[in-house]
Amino acid sequence: MSTSANKRSGKRTLPVFYMVYFSLIFIFLIALFFALKTVKTKLAEYEASRPYHAADAVMEEYFKPGDAAKLIGAAGYTSNRFEDEKVAEDLVEGFLDGSPAYYAVANNSAEQKYAVSSGELKFAYFTIAPGGNVDDAGYDIWELKNIELLIAGGESIRITAPGDATVYVNGHALTKEDASRVEQEARDEHLPEDFEPGTVCVYEIEGLIQKPTVTATDKYGAQITGIEEKDNSYTVPKTYAELTDEVRDLALAAGEQLAAYMQLDAGFYAIGQYVDPSSRLYTNLLTSDVKWADPHNGYSIENPSVSEYTVYSDTLYSVRVKFLHVLYNWGGNFENEFDTTFYYRWNGAKWLIYDSQVN
Repeated sequence: MSTSANKRSGKRTLPVFYMVYFSLIFIFLIALFFALKTVKTKLAEYEASRPYHAADAVMEEYFKPGDAAKLIGAAGYTSNRFEDEKVAEDLVEGFLDGSPAYYAVANNSAEQKYAVSSGELKFAYFTIAPGGNVDDAGYDIWELKNIELLIAGGESIRITAPGDATVYVNGHALTKEDASRVEQEARDEHLPEDFEPGTVCVYEIEGLIQKPTVTATDKYGAQITGIEEKDNSYTVPKTYAELTDEVRDLALAAGEQLAAYMQLDAGFYAIGQYVDPSSRLYTNLLTSDVKWADPHNGYSIENPSVSEYTVYSDTLYSVRVKFLHVLYNWGGNFENEFDTTFYYRWNGAKWLIYDSQVN
């Protein structure tokens, strides 16, 4: 009786095999869970260590609108001494404020180099590299190595100027040390053999961001006008001294008397008083039988001008005289254009012409 009761009250149990089997599956699933979690963590750590994350950070920090000054500083860019830093900032800000800047891989190596563009215009490179530190997972930490801005070298100019002129590029004065070469002016055959000709300086300025403003002053400090420009080449004209009334009056008087003498309207003394007696010019005028004489019964001097006053030394200068010499004639007036450069020297008492050049 007791034995039957015991059989009815007993619990049913799984066979040992199934108990072991399900236990192993459970353990495997737990192990698989932790394995997958570990793999996922490792993959996340690996993904976080990829260099493009550092590249994104560089773009976010330096290549946003309004960050031109910061970007230029990070690039270590130094502006050309003839241009203000504001020129470079304005140019870079134009890139940043235009189409959104984006980057593309320029090369794959131990260091990663990226090209940065705005629209279709590439304006910078930056390079990232392992900085020597590692993260908690043991992966290299990528850091910014350098930034290169492609903004210099767009403009080059050449300036040719008299050696005694001071040339300015964007308001910055050039010195003789800036000249790429210094040439001697062609010798003027009318000047004494021992006179040293002036010089011509050629300046070559490179690496300008934009077309510059070129100005110049003469040796007296006066502004030079008429600077010629062609194909990024500038030519500063030769300048002359400020004309005085004394020099002007002396030259015009000599010019008028020379014209009158050559037209037989005056004797030799009229012009001879203005010419150095020791010069060959004096002898030639005195002995020459060649005159410009045209039939006339009077004359006038019209539109007189004196220019190109060039001071060579304390005892030497030249000046150009021009006017229209009108000869009156019953059958019609004759008009002769007088255009001559007189060369003067000081004889210890007064200025006298020692040579001349018909222009």
